[in-house]
Amino acid sequence: MNESAPHRLNPFLADLAQAMRSTAETARTEAVERCRAEAKAYIEQIQARMGDESTGFRNAADADAATIEERAKAEAEQVRVETEHRIARRRERLKQELEEYKAGVAAEAQRVQERVVAFEDELTKFFEKILAGDADPTVFANMASMMPSSPDFEGRGDSQPKQAEAPSGSSVVPPVQTVLSAAPVPSQAGIPAAQRAPLLPGKLYGAGAVRGRLVNEWYGEVERLNAIGDVGAAVDLLLDMVTGTEGESQSDGSYVAARPYEELALIYRASADSAAEFNILERFARQQHAPGAQSARLLERMTALKKSGKR
Repeated sequence: MNESAPHRLNPFLADLAQAMRSTAETARTEAVERCRAEAKAYIEQIQARMGDESTGFRNAADADAATIEERAKAEAEQVRVETEHRIARRRERLKQELEEYKAGVAAEAQRVQERVVAFEDELTKFFEKILAGDADPTVFANMASMMPSSPDFEGRGDSQPKQAEAPSGSSVVPPVQTVLSAAPVPSQAGIPAAQRAPLLPGKLYGAGAVRGRLVNEWYGEVERLNAIGDVGAAVDLLLDMVTGTEGESQSDGSYVAARPYEELALIYRASADSAAEFNILERFARQQHAPGAQSARLLERMTALKKSGKR
């Protein structure tokens, strides 16, 4: 066999190779066309579905917007109701503050009148003594130099009647019952405190509400609790009242009601708990409190306790 002779392609193999190439090209073309057709069908499907889903999105957005609007209306109504309640509570507190201020003025006027009467009595006794004494001008002059001075109504002079309020830091404890007897619940005003029915919680809510009621509605209940000897419950209620008035003060910038602090201080003073008394007075001092005699009295008492070291 001559190995150097040229290789002759078998016609059969050549035809077979050509057929395979043609079949491969046809398969490629069909695969591409099939892919394109499937892609087109899928795009048409998602485009058709997009319309339905867009409607769903719009419906969901409309529902959310309606819910937001309803919630906004409900919140606005709640704000309106809360505003009305807070205004009503502030007006009630104004009424209480005016009553307390009026009572304070009346008490001060009574104190001044008592000091005038005491001065007149002292002056009468002095002149009776001086006129009944020796007529010697020197003795008369010496006695005249001891003539009592007119009382200082703004201060706390020596001529102050014993019935007047004791100075801050004094060991004399004003009767707690006297303070707690003010402003009873109107519907039970004619009933002795110990015989009154307990005041039940109300339905008021929001800043300043205390057990569902206005702060000033609970003073009669505090009186009742003290009258039956349940001082612990009275203290708990007064602490709730303090928290309520502080919450209202922080909410709307108003002054705290001084009365629950004072009543707690008096209870603590009566039980000789100087530390608790100082703490409640110091708590009052940290709040936004109204100017006036009541606030000054509490602050003076706190200062007296601090100076005395009984805290």
